[in-house]
Amino acid sequence: MDIADVWYWIMAFLLWLYVFTDGFDLGVGILCLHTDDEAWRDRMTASIGSVWHANQTWLVMLGGVLFGAFPLVYGTVLAALYLPAGFLLFALMARGIGLEYRAEADGKRPWTKLFGWGSVAVTLAHGFLLGGILQGMAFADGRFVGGRFDWFSPFTILVGVTLLCLYAMIGAAWLVLKTDGELQTQARLWGIRYGSATVAMLVLVIGYIALDGRLGFLVGRPGQAGFSPSFILAIVAAVLCAALYFRALGKGWERRPLMYCAVMLAFVFAAFGGSLSPVIVPPGITAAMAAAPAPMLRIMLAVVGGLLPVLLFYNAYQYRVFSGKTAPHDEVQ
Repeated sequence: MDIADVWYWIMAFLLWLYVFTDGFDLGVGILCLHTDDEAWRDRMTASIGSVWHANQTWLVMLGGVLFGAFPLVYGTVLAALYLPAGFLLFALMARGIGLEYRAEADGKRPWTKLFGWGSVAVTLAHGFLLGGILQGMAFADGRFVGGRFDWFSPFTILVGVTLLCLYAMIGAAWLVLKTDGELQTQARLWGIRYGSATVAMLVLVIGYIALDGRLGFLVGRPGQAGFSPSFILAIVAAVLCAALYFRALGKGWERRPLMYCAVMLAFVFAAFGGSLSPVIVPPGITAAMAAAPAPMLRIMLAVVGGLLPVLLFYNAYQYRVFSGKTAPHDEVQ
């Protein structure tokens, strides 16, 4: 395996970490819009109050790795997607302001709304960015030659809605773990509803890819009909995890729904990442084409190889310290 391919999968791992961990943060924000009970909202926001800052670590690290390992992607793709990227930055700020100010304000409702709708906006921005890259980008001589609104299409809208459902599904699983009583019961219902919607949207996205022959590279069959066996196997495994997620909710288990969400997401990443590899920007820019010089990649591998285990240990320790149920009086710190 070429060192550029190693970095391809490191990027995929960091992206999975960010989508999963910040996914339940954003999911809690989305679910805050589903209730007017401020006591419930207190507990929902408090459940992520001790970890949401650390979950942003993976986004920062992802950006740094992208800049160092794949400068062509950082310099051209992000420039081509500057509108949704800028929207994402403002949405992240709005989400954070809403969450932090809510803890200190006497009138919590406006800040709860800002946190909730900011979470929706961040999620949609994720969808437009991810979908805009996955659907393929027009390049010539290392320059983007497409239009400034190419990122807005039926496919990217589908990806955005899928992420809304997915994040709410993961957020519900997080609340099942961190709360009890009536709120936990409601979180299970949210989990069933949004889990069902996530599976339906995933089927819809795959169906759209199958009908649009130009997107065959996403399922391992560029320019051909049908799906690659590895893609089918990974998606079947993801659907099986979704079934186990529903079973865990029905059985009253608390930890397993979140665990099955993580594994399901990993299989979805494996399905699309395996189909695309070694392409990093569809339809034709490979990891080797976009990568920094090999000596730079080796130096980065030594640095990140030493740093990543420390970050993983620190984050795992933080989750351990702040484990347990969220008390009604807890506040965001």
